[in-house]
Amino acid sequence: MARRKRGLGTFGAEFEQPRLRVNLAPLVDISLSLVIMFIVSIPFLIESGIFVSRGAAGGKTQQVVQKPKEKVTVNLYLRADGTILLNNEPVTMEELPDLIRELMKRSATKTAVVSADSEAVYRDVIALIDLAKLNGALDVAILKRARRR
Repeated sequence: MARRKRGLGTFGAEFEQPRLRVNLAPLVDISLSLVIMFIVSIPFLIESGIFVSRGAAGGKTQQVVQKPKEKVTVNLYLRADGTILLNNEPVTMEELPDLIRELMKRSATKTAVVSADSEAVYRDVIALIDLAKLNGALDVAILKRARRR
């Protein structure tokens, strides 16, 4: 068995281990490479579409022109006697879903405005709101009408 040396300079010397150094150079190299690759690839992420043109051998090309959406309003008004007005034109409850659907297809905002007389039945007003939502209205505004004098 080895004897311990006693002295001020050697106390605890056998407990010291050599310090290990971590080499950070590969970590820095990989990190910088990733940053450069992200910077280089950003213009490709911003480009939103792929544009493909047909060659002349494909024959005639047909252009599809999409009509711009109009500012079409859908105003539903329920009178106290049960008459429904769509954009100030009287309509029946049976033809109302098709008319609302057609107007919503042309509308840019897809908003319907529902108003009623103060004597109208609330169940019918709720039915008009549901009908507008079911036929394409994204937003339904409820308008309070001022009393006519």
